[in-house]
Amino acid sequence: MGSDIDAARIAVRESIDRWIDAVRARDLDAMMNAYADDLVGFDVMPPARHEGRDAWRRVWAGFFENTEGPIDFETSEMRIEAGADLAWCHLLNRVGCTGKDGTRHEALVRATICFRNSDGRWLVAHEHASIPMPMPSPGACESAAQ
Repeated sequence: MGSDIDAARIAVRESIDRWIDAVRARDLDAMMNAYADDLVGFDVMPPARHEGRDAWRRVWAGFFENTEGPIDFETSEMRIEAGADLAWCHLLNRVGCTGKDGTRHEALVRATICFRNSDGRWLVAHEHASIPMPMPSPGACESAAQ
């Protein structure tokens, strides 16, 4: 059983690595190979919920259309857990890109990704990305609530 779980973790990691390479290469078709048809995604780009591969593809197509040049994408703190049919991963992504107007954008993006084994292929069934939101001091929040 342990070797099957290890193999699943390796396969999931390889899928993530292929996806990151596709993002850096701006290869939308290669990126979309990672996703299940019934994907549900919660992303930093509106709307808050995206259902299905076609909706997710539109999100990423919009990102590529509104940026130019290289996309920096580095991961850290990756953890992968896997079973026979389901796996999950959480990680931090440092993403950098340049908008069409020349403005440089950098973000630390938190991600949780849920995979489903579909005939030996680990496909993303759910992806959730978020950006830490700066908050005022705790006292300021309490004052605003009163």
